[in-house]
Amino acid sequence: MTVKLTIENANEDLIKAIKSMAKISKSKLKIEEKGIDKAIKSYKKEKDNLKTYKNFEEFEKDL
Repeated sequence: MTVKLTIENANEDLIKAIKSMAKISKSKLKIEEKGIDKAIKSYKKEKDNLKTYKNFEEFEKDL
């Protein structure tokens, strides 16, 4: 049996719970992210690597 379920605005905790239920029932689960979700996730990862400066002089010193 194949069932298609769409959940909008699901957070990571809900996704983990659904994955666990699928694993317990030995079902296959396919999760698709929309383009905007991928972009947001990519931004959050890159944001942690972003270095900011208080002023231009600090930026010049770092170069």
